[in-house]
Amino acid sequence: MTLWICAVTVIAVLADARWAATALGGSMICLAVARLVLPAGVVPQIRRRFWDAATLAALGIALLALASWGNATLVS
Repeated sequence: MTLWICAVTVIAVLADARWAATALGGSMICLAVARLVLPAGVVPQIRRRFWDAATLAALGIALLALASWGNATLVS
């Protein structure tokens, strides 16, 4: 997990924020599906299985929706 966060950070530095947000959002959705499908103990858990998956999916969808704004210019 830590390695993936480091990889997303490198993507943000070398490519741009849109790619990093897209990668992070997609991985959160994949983790939500894995949390629903895989047996208990394989994927880290915080609460119940449904609550973990719903939270991960909602945050992943939000990141994917907002990823296109990652390189928005500042309005001054």
